[in-house]
Amino acid sequence: MKIEHNRHDEPDYGCEAGFAGGCEAVERMRARLGSLKECFRISGLINSSLQLDQVLENIMTTSRSILKAEACSLMLVDEKSGELVFEVAQGPVAHKLERGMRIGRGQGIAGSVLESGEPLLIPDAYLDSRFNPDFDRMTGYLTRCILCVPLKIKDRVIGVSQVINKLDGSIFTGEDRETLSLMCANAAVAVENARLHEKILRNRQIEQDLAFAKSVQSSFLPSAMPDLDGFRFSARYQPAREIGGDFYDFIPLDEDRLGILIGDVSGKGVPAALFMARFTTDFQLLALREKDPERLMRRINDRVCERSCRGMFVTVLYMVLSRNSGEAFYVNAGHLPPVVWNSAGQKFDILSGGGGPPLGIVPDQHYASESMSLAPGSCVLLYTDGLMEAKNGCGDFLGLEGMESCLRAGSSEAEASLSRISARLSQFVGGCPQSDDITLVLVEYGGRG
Repeated sequence: MKIEHNRHDEPDYGCEAGFAGGCEAVERMRARLGSLKECFRISGLINSSLQLDQVLENIMTTSRSILKAEACSLMLVDEKSGELVFEVAQGPVAHKLERGMRIGRGQGIAGSVLESGEPLLIPDAYLDSRFNPDFDRMTGYLTRCILCVPLKIKDRVIGVSQVINKLDGSIFTGEDRETLSLMCANAAVAVENARLHEKILRNRQIEQDLAFAKSVQSSFLPSAMPDLDGFRFSARYQPAREIGGDFYDFIPLDEDRLGILIGDVSGKGVPAALFMARFTTDFQLLALREKDPERLMRRINDRVCERSCRGMFVTVLYMVLSRNSGEAFYVNAGHLPPVVWNSAGQKFDILSGGGGPPLGIVPDQHYASESMSLAPGSCVLLYTDGLMEAKNGCGDFLGLEGMESCLRAGSSEAEASLSRISARLSQFVGGCPQSDDITLVLVEYGGRG
């Protein structure tokens, strides 16, 4: 007699096993979904600050929390050297990890991730030849497993984040790698935003400092033209940057004499402006004590040589005018020679001689002076090389010929000559950027009163 068994009466062990496996898969999916939700929630925390230090701490705190890791660290790439620099770490021995420590490209686990741009999941650190156990030996900490992920902006790696050892003793998984990669993608954007914010603040501070420096430098320049019988004056100062190294000054020596100073400090920007400020102050004090232009130039040269730093020097032309007489003495220390234009006689003269090398190069130097007698209607032009070296779009310089033709095109009155030169200069350079400071001082002699 054949006995048939009803399959429904027997336990289906396969179904139960499948059901159990399905439950585990569902739980894993739920856990995974929870991690992803947490990642998106945490991304808001990561991006909640524009202070770089706070952003880095947020990244570490959230990474360690979500991945349930014992320790974590974050390194950023030094753009100049290309090395990784430790910025922040958390964990049992994090205080022993020196901030600023560097890791070269391809060196160790983190250096390998920097080089490849791909995550590394190391189940057993001591079985990986790239792992360096020196830190463990020094601290007594035991590194078991490592998950290391790059921080990338498009294809550019800007840093590396790593988590070490699961709290429950297990190893990091592929899902952990995906989770940390997602977090690091958000973290990279947050780091770039924080850096950009810092750069904007730094540039804004620099702009404020430059504006203040410009106002300070302007205070060293004459606020008004001097009043000297028989003479009229006009001047223009135009730095290539916010601040520059050109300068000019009028120094009342006594009731009958006026000193005129014009010069150009080597270099540009803040160093030149600081040098200029100190030099003009020293020169004024010495000029009031030392009446002889030759001895004055020798003394100021020795002082500049004593104080010169970074090889800075200054070219100077110093002229002393006598009230109502048209007589003048001048000393030239490596500067461009003065030019005299008299429209009535159509005379254009370049006054050579009377000088020596720039100040601040050779100590104990002799500077010879020259004298001249101005005819009524003459105009003396003192200038810096920014005028001669002004360039147009074709790369041509204004030069001496351009300056001479400009002066010859009109009267030798100081104001008119300055206006003519300024207009010609603007027309010549067009929209080309100014490459050097430009300073002009014009002295018109009208004759005895």
